[in-house]
Amino acid sequence: MFILKKNIAIYYTLMAFLMFSAFYLMLGFYLQGNINKLVPAPVSQTMTSEVTQSSSGLPTQLIIPTINVNAQIISLGLASDGSVDVPKGPHQTSWFNLGPKPGEKGSAVISGHYGIWKNGTDSVFNLLPNLKIGDNIYVKDEKGITHSFVVEKTKIYGKNEIVPEIFNKNDDAYLNIITCNGTWLANEKTYSQRLVVFAKEQ
Repeated sequence: MFILKKNIAIYYTLMAFLMFSAFYLMLGFYLQGNINKLVPAPVSQTMTSEVTQSSSGLPTQLIIPTINVNAQIISLGLASDGSVDVPKGPHQTSWFNLGPKPGEKGSAVISGHYGIWKNGTDSVFNLLPNLKIGDNIYVKDEKGITHSFVVEKTKIYGKNEIVPEIFNKNDDAYLNIITCNGTWLANEKTYSQRLVVFAKEQ
């Protein structure tokens, strides 16, 4: 009888352990899938470690001469759904502050809006699809330093696509600009695609 009770206790202990492990495994997959919409957690940790190795100032101004962009840069992190946050208004841009600053080693990310607002106002990145390989992008920082980048490529993604390549290059100083693209989805209040401009410091 003692042996039977002992075996039953071991059985229930083992089952509880397996259920507990399964729960946290499922939770881990959910969180990673949610965060991976725009930034995988391990990549963000890698990027943050790079930031401490540089003395670049906070980015304050984005200039793209070929599309007449001269915009303020604000600092933002993740939105409530785990994606990269964006400014509330049409004219500002935002630097993703969980990654490196423009000019630091790694993949710095700047976001901004695309499209026409209800009052007829243009968004800051309406002409971003017109950028071509070789075009110049400039970022001024709080120390008065201007960092120069050149466009290497542009790429379009689905709005929920997992895109670690935007964040995980760290062999040099990169700047990747994200905005909406594609068809306006009225029921979701967003666009069907995302446009990313990949640039490298000159």
